[in-house]
Amino acid sequence: MLNASQVATIIRIVAVGMALFHLYTAIFGLLDAILQRTVHLLLSFVLLMLTNPKPFYFSGSFGTWGQGAYRLFIAVCAIVPLIYLLMNYEYLTNGRIQYVGDMTQVEIVLGCAFLFALLELSCRVTGIPLPAVCVGFLIFPFIPNLPGVFSHAGYTLAETLEFQYLTFSGVFGAPLAASANFIILFIIFGAFLERCGLGGFMMDFTTGILGHRRGGSAKVAVVASALTGTISGSATANVLSTGALTIPLMKRAGYPPFMSGAIEAAASTGGALMPPVMGTVAFIMSEYSGVPYGLIALYAAIPAILYYLGIYCTVHFAALRYDAKPLDKSELPDWKGQFSRKWHLLLPIVLLVVLMGMDYSPQYSVGYSILSVIVVSWFRKETRLNLRAIVEALENGARGAVLVAVATACAGIIVGVFDQTTVGVKLAQQGNAIAGTLFMGLIITMVISLIIGLGVPPTVSYLAQIAVTIPMLIAFLTAQGVDPYTAKVCAHFFVMYYSTLAVITPPDALAAVAAAGIAGSPVMKTAWHASRVAFVAFVVPFMFVYRPAILMLGSWNQILYDTFLATVGVVVVAAALEGFGRRHLNIFDRIWAFAAGICLIVPDHRFEAAGLLLAGTFLASNYVGEIKALFGARAAKPPA
Repeated sequence: MLNASQVATIIRIVAVGMALFHLYTAIFGLLDAILQRTVHLLLSFVLLMLTNPKPFYFSGSFGTWGQGAYRLFIAVCAIVPLIYLLMNYEYLTNGRIQYVGDMTQVEIVLGCAFLFALLELSCRVTGIPLPAVCVGFLIFPFIPNLPGVFSHAGYTLAETLEFQYLTFSGVFGAPLAASANFIILFIIFGAFLERCGLGGFMMDFTTGILGHRRGGSAKVAVVASALTGTISGSATANVLSTGALTIPLMKRAGYPPFMSGAIEAAASTGGALMPPVMGTVAFIMSEYSGVPYGLIALYAAIPAILYYLGIYCTVHFAALRYDAKPLDKSELPDWKGQFSRKWHLLLPIVLLVVLMGMDYSPQYSVGYSILSVIVVSWFRKETRLNLRAIVEALENGARGAVLVAVATACAGIIVGVFDQTTVGVKLAQQGNAIAGTLFMGLIITMVISLIIGLGVPPTVSYLAQIAVTIPMLIAFLTAQGVDPYTAKVCAHFFVMYYSTLAVITPPDALAAVAAAGIAGSPVMKTAWHASRVAFVAFVVPFMFVYRPAILMLGSWNQILYDTFLATVGVVVVAAALEGFGRRHLNIFDRIWAFAAGICLIVPDHRFEAAGLLLAGTFLASNYVGEIKALFGARAAKPPA
């Protein structure tokens, strides 16, 4: 038996090898699709089984020997089918005709073993929801003659296995391709930036600027999480890094534990919505929508600003409600000194954005950006990456990519079943008739996005819906007279938003779970309050569908007008939900403010006029002084 030190060494070798493989292919060119994706999944499986060897479920009655035998069985089921694909690469790509040649008995056995191992390993890193959904989808092809758009002729076991195991339409389809080609590179990029101190720099920088304001610790959490989250794209990782500092500070300032965790979870979740990087989703959206990356980052700007404006307002009103104190001057870092010493760490991000703006591929852009991190880290001794630090960054990046690799492979099952049964096409063609109205179509899409997002990163959920809900939503919009380009942009952003929000939405709420663990608060209470703090993100997708100018799709006059209406709506609804301004709001005040916000969403001049009138009178009667204090004023004790 290997001891812990030897296992750790093997893990490091596999992880570093995996990271170097992807870095090499990013710079010198990707391998053929089946090779790139198979090697990526194979290394991810090996790394997962080394770092998380305990089976998801195993009866203790079989003892240690039985558990060891089961682990060996899973390893064989996971690795041998992938080795078969690599060894028979020429035959599978050139000698075999897909959907014509029959699968051999060996391939059928390997296909069954592979899917079983994939689902078991997925349970270890994502929990039950995603594998359970995949099992339901795998059963679907065997049930013919269902009603409506779900009807199909039925498929045999061999046909289903071929689709999932031997083609690019199932497990090895678009979701896994995104993971193998560039998502892992962005995770490695984030690991390098974190290792050279960018995360700490952003935290100190925002603390120095905002810490002296009332509720400053919470405002630091909002801004710092936005800055770090746009790079990492992982709300849970963002909570664990920035939240480890901000949540205790918020509790000490006077915020209740559940509110401290909720603020951090909501702020960390929004990082994936914040340009320019958007946690890789901008690059994925560009790849599969055909919209240039620069335009996607531009379109995302106003909704992201509205999201963080909503959180900032909620934090500010909550600071007044709980009488949260600012940070002591002795606790404030020298942000000017920090910036002068570490500003160079921002250069790799600038390089990434510039390369993507010049239409270089995502993998090429991020590959050279990773190398640039090493170079710029040497500008100053305190940020310098030595060989050991580089190895640690490579290892951390590869280990962080395992969840995404396994989850995207599972998501491929869902996409594959929709393609095989042609249900995805039928939904796109008949979706408008099914939903009846655009509003119902948006509700259906929202619910599907939240369900598919259970337990998986937002990028995985988004990728799983590229062939499913997004075409359906595009059909909804075009049937309502929206031009095809606007419909495409709105559909991709709509699905992306709700895929992102799944990490704070009960029942699983992974980001809220992490925040609750740090805050020592009840998980579900933290999750529900995180959803309330992030209310703007639940509303904004409906707003930009009905008002595309919020995505900068329209004239400048319309963009400015709609943004103004949305901004007023965000402020009044934040007050209504928090129930506090310069004083506690009674139920009438809260209904008044909430009604004003709802009216401002509806794209009708009568509702807009009513919303502005309600909002104006509400703000005039309650927040004349508070609006001035919201962003500029230093901390001052609220009136009794």
